[in-house]
Amino acid sequence: MTEKLTEKEVAKKASICNQYLRRYSIPEVERCTIVSAILIALQDNAFLNGYREYENTQNKELMNHIFEACENTLKKHELDVNTINIMLDEYKKFQNSNLLTSNTLKCKKAKKEIPNNILSDLIILIHDEILPYVTNNDLDILGRFCSLFIRSSSSDSKTGLVLTPEHITDFFCDIANLTENSIVLDPCCGTGGFLISAMDYMIKKAGNNSETHKRIKTKQLLGIELRTDMFTHTCSNMMMRGDGKSHIYHGDCFDRNLTNEIKQFNPDISFLNPPYQDGNSDEQLEFTENALDFLVRGGTCVAICQMSTVVGSNKSLNAVKQRLLAKHNLKAVFSMSNDLFHPVGVVTVILVFQAHIPHQTNQETFFGYFKDDGFEKRKNQGRIDVNKKWASIKEKWLDAYINKKNIAGLSVTQKVTATDEWCAEAYMETDYSKLTEADFIKSIKEYVAFQFLYGNDDEAC
Repeated sequence: MTEKLTEKEVAKKASICNQYLRRYSIPEVERCTIVSAILIALQDNAFLNGYREYENTQNKELMNHIFEACENTLKKHELDVNTINIMLDEYKKFQNSNLLTSNTLKCKKAKKEIPNNILSDLIILIHDEILPYVTNNDLDILGRFCSLFIRSSSSDSKTGLVLTPEHITDFFCDIANLTENSIVLDPCCGTGGFLISAMDYMIKKAGNNSETHKRIKTKQLLGIELRTDMFTHTCSNMMMRGDGKSHIYHGDCFDRNLTNEIKQFNPDISFLNPPYQDGNSDEQLEFTENALDFLVRGGTCVAICQMSTVVGSNKSLNAVKQRLLAKHNLKAVFSMSNDLFHPVGVVTVILVFQAHIPHQTNQETFFGYFKDDGFEKRKNQGRIDVNKKWASIKEKWLDAYINKKNIAGLSVTQKVTATDEWCAEAYMETDYSKLTEADFIKSIKEYVAFQFLYGNDDEAC
């Protein structure tokens, strides 16, 4: 059995593949798609055993074989016809790629044409370095690849696509206290990171009960994704995790027909990371409001949004906050690390709501100042848990949240209204004994950075 990969090893393997694709100037937004297509194709035995037989003069035939193998694999996993067609259409965007299908390449150094082995070498690389760990149901490999590729693409951060780190998707499961009977929805599912964490978490809760495992995979995971490329990644990602029949929908989560269809499953948990764009704080909360609408009464919604959603004061934002509190109970808000989405510069909070139970004016909400998650930035690896601090930090955070503890420098409970700031910084008692000059300098830098990113929301009134 293939050994489990550490986070560092996953990053290294993803980096090797990414460097190969970058070497030949394959656009960042396409890298995850071609990796996904090849991983799906390699699950077809005919392709797995025959792809090495193609010569470099048969690249077009090899590409067509990839598509045929993808179709065979998707049908074998019994995906519905519409999903298969969407995924194949996304993969077939490479059908006319001269870089991948031409027989020769121009070599600038030698000033001559050389055999084009880009596609075949890429398949071998993925077969040898990645496939063993995907089939072993190891870490969220495809999600890691997508995250790595998207991080290197400035265009995706501008369109609002910011993928949630894996330790945070796992943290969501703890916050919501998932059980093996939970029905989980992600209305902005991206590459499926939240759904994968939820699936793994619930299966672990179920122990060795194979029937419960099957039920979790086939009936208790719901997702919606508007972007065709991300929808394709989610479906392939979930399928490679052993879930070929989960209910992943390609469409708009605000579509009333889709809402009514999903409500029939009676989801009791919703996780989401809404699209981030400058100045769309009210829209992020509208995504959260919409996610809550899917849930049964008393269900839990956990959303990670920009800090501006809880400290802004413009009229449209306050209106959404007012509607949220009128219908739903704001249980908690956690202020997260400023570097959580490194290298994308976005400051975030996690909001926890209880669905369809109005927030009472005399009720206290828990606010956590959860800035230090123990992760550190490392070159070419992003943020990693170098010193293995995360497990103990998470335990401390959860204990404070579950028991609503007021801890100087970490957490506080406070009654709030729609016009108040929903963040720990506004109410928390400072533990001055631990402050240093470095903390003062860091706070000033954070304030300046925040003002630069978000400006003064009052001006938008």
